Amino acid sequence: MRLKHLLLILFIFPQTLFSQNVILKGNVPEYAGEKFTFSTYSDYITFTEEELCTTVVDDNGNFTCSFITEETKYIFIKLGVYEAFVFVEPNREYELLLPERKDKTIADELNPYFKSIQYHLGLSNIIESELNYQLAFFDEIYSGLVNENLHLTYSELKERNVDSKLNKVDTVFSKKAYSRAINNSTYFIYKNLKEIDATREFNKIDSIFFDVDSKFFHDFKKYKLALFLYSSNRERSKSISNTYYLDNKVLYHNPQYMSLFNQVYKDYFTYFGRTDGGKKIYKDINNLGSYSSLCKTLRQDSILQNDTLKELVILKCLYNEFYKDKFSRKGLLSVLDSLEISTTINEHKLIANNIREKATKLLVGFNPPAFELYDKDSNLVSLENYYGKYVYLGFCTTMSYGCIKEFKMLENLYKNHKDHFEIVIICLDETIEQMKYFVENEGYPFTFLHYGNQSEVFKDYDIRAFPTYYFIDPEGKLSMSPAPSPDQNAEFVIFKKMRANGDI
Repeated sequence: MRLKHLLLILFIFPQTLFSQNVILKGNVPEYAGEKFTFSTYSDYITFTEEELCTTVVDDNGNFTCSFITEETKYIFIKLGVYEAFVFVEPNREYELLLPERKDKTIADELNPYFKSIQYHLGLSNIIESELNYQLAFFDEIYSGLVNENLHLTYSELKERNVDSKLNKVDTVFSKKAYSRAINNSTYFIYKNLKEIDATREFNKIDSIFFDVDSKFFHDFKKYKLALFLYSSNRERSKSISNTYYLDNKVLYHNPQYMSLFNQVYKDYFTYFGRTDGGKKIYKDINNLGSYSSLCKTLRQDSILQNDTLKELVILKCLYNEFYKDKFSRKGLLSVLDSLEISTTINEHKLIANNIREKATKLLVGFNPPAFELYDKDSNLVSLENYYGKYVYLGFCTTMSYGCIKEFKMLENLYKNHKDHFEIVIICLDETIEQMKYFVENEGYPFTFLHYGNQSEVFKDYDIRAFPTYYFIDPEGKLSMSPAPSPDQNAEFVIFKKMRANGDI
């Protein structure tokens, strides 16, 4: 009887039993009082962020948090202008060394094209056998194959302010790895990549790392070197696919495996759709919306004879095509939903769900991104508070002349039509106090919310200019995306929409 119970537990909770704890800690007095959130990507097609653990840095600068994992993971934390990352292994404790604090400016927050600086987190008492050191060392050797600047010394690079990876990855072990790399016989600078004898250089690199005891590392190395072959036109997509993907295990959480995958299969539907047999994919998706028909058509291509790989390629292409105009979104969603229902692979169900959430988040008829933000009186407000009502949702800042000008128009809209729809403004002011002072001083009666506790809300709504508006129906779905602004005859357009829905 006990054996039966044990087997039942193993069946129901296999991941919990065999997963292991990772502990993250450190001491950073300059970050005292800050909330730290460590995340990973739940998949490397949509790059959906998955929170792993959170902690608050105490008054002495100490922090610690932990999470469960069963495999090596790339994890990161957003620290002002940095996206700081480290690779962690199960059942390990990491004392992290963080970069000097450098917060984003308001201009950075407003810039939709702002790119965080990648920063490989340092570790206290790093040893050369540690995975992060070996990855940093390998990256520097790899850079030597393709980067003409790295023959300079580290100090010369800093003096010249060369925009190289080394200036962005400035940790103790990356400096050591760089120093070791430039003194290694494999570290060469090539003016013409086509002159490199890739087989010979790859063998040299393999000989350096022959004693590294990490499958994750060797897979990372393998696919990064394959990326070199692909990007230098030594091997075509079909060759790479057959050699590195067709008969190989899918490594969903190895960033380098997925980086090469994303490049090799990026435009697969476009290229296959040009072949005689592949032209039918347009009918499969646009007319039939049929996953089974699409699979049958793709089965003609020898590079997709592996069913697991075929599903992953379809997911990749469906996600890409949502942002183009060759396929109907209705057809793409129909194929995606069928794939999610029929697949037996949990990773693919997860990716399909992530694709659907990302691709539909700003489409008319779908739920907009959720938020929960503070108003001027420190009340948390979400879209759920307005269920059953129309909402005219705006994104502004009290520092923008265009926004201030439209606030007066919004005030008139609110006074005349508050029985028909609510007006909610999400505000990108430096502090909630600044927003509160402005709203109370001006006496605006509609709702202002501060973005501060959920800064990603501007990214979620793809805000590229102020002001920007959306109109949400009583069921909480986007009715207009984007919606016209008050000076673009919003009143007329809104009432026309509500009248068409039979609500006035």
